Amino acid sequence: MSKEVRTSKIESIVEIFFGFIWFAMSVLVLVLYFTGGLGSSIPVPKIFIFFYKILGIVPGGIVQILISGAIIIHGIYSLIKK
Repeated sequence: MSKEVRTSKIESIVEIFFGFIWFAMSVLVLVLYFTGGLGSSIPVPKIFIFFYKILGIVPGGIVQILISGAIIIHGIYSLIKK
């Protein structure tokens, strides 16, 4: 296996990993919002607050789930393709 292919596979794995973290964070925020525990639980990172301030909690969470899902799918596709 060449160094370029190995590096490309590592990049795909890292992309999938961060996609799953983002997906889990978005689902957690939505679950905490619907159960009423969002205000007293975890602080939301400032990078994600952008989605929530512009769109609201539920639409912002759904948009983040869709974006992170697309990142995961792209990472898996890239990993399989190589």
